[in-house]
Amino acid sequence: MITIILSIVFGAAVFLFLYSIIKWSSQRAKESQERGSLKSRFLNLPPARRRTALTLFIFFTVFIVFTNFIFAAISSALYLFFDWNSRKKKDKQTAALIDSQVIESLTTIKSAVLAGQSLQNAIVMTSQELKEPIKRDFVQIADELVLGVDFDVVLAGASQRSKSKEFKFMIDTIRLSKDTGASLSGIFDRIIDSASQRIAMQGKVTALTAQGKMSGTVVSIIPFVIIGIMYLMQPDMTKILFTTVLGNLLLLIIVVMIVIGSLVIRKMTEVEL
Repeated sequence: MITIILSIVFGAAVFLFLYSIIKWSSQRAKESQERGSLKSRFLNLPPARRRTALTLFIFFTVFIVFTNFIFAAISSALYLFFDWNSRKKKDKQTAALIDSQVIESLTTIKSAVLAGQSLQNAIVMTSQELKEPIKRDFVQIADELVLGVDFDVVLAGASQRSKSKEFKFMIDTIRLSKDTGASLSGIFDRIIDSASQRIAMQGKVTALTAQGKMSGTVVSIIPFVIIGIMYLMQPDMTKILFTTVLGNLLLLIIVVMIVIGSLVIRKMTEVEL
């Protein structure tokens, strides 16, 4: 009898143990799924809202950790500055890549037109052969043409959306040649020649201004390096920047001046062709 009771108790204990493990595993999986959905919802937010949420998160996190309003403001401002700088740099890289693909796209359109295709069909065919990132612009143009949108309206919208000067120039030239009835083949040849010259000149300008941009980056980093070295050598003198209101304001002024100087140097090294 005792053996039977012990067996029942042991079986119940094993059952409860296994049940608790299964329940804990399902709970963990549910929590993980919820975290994943929150992450996906955050990533699906519009870029402006996502940046605002990250700015507020950085501000309140730094404020809670250091209980310092100025530190929190500096951290949020630096995040916004580096995010803006990163987006602007990415846009420039994308525009430069599109500029380099304009010649290929023009050559493809020209070949299709010479083969007897209409300009609309040549653009649709070109959208299937190009690579990213210029492929997106041509695919959108092709989709709008297939839907029956007016050709001039489609080209005007593509010119306004693009961040590439060469792409805008190409679209505007196509619109002009379509209205005037000029020879597309000859116009495309002149666009290809001028685009090749401008791209080569832009490459030389980028190489010549690279040293100035690097100098601006180094000059922006040096003050923080000096503050770090001074803190290691004379912590009692340097900690005033972090422990007093006047020191915090001075640190804020330093950061603002560095950001302004970095923007001025970057603007001086930008050469528009």
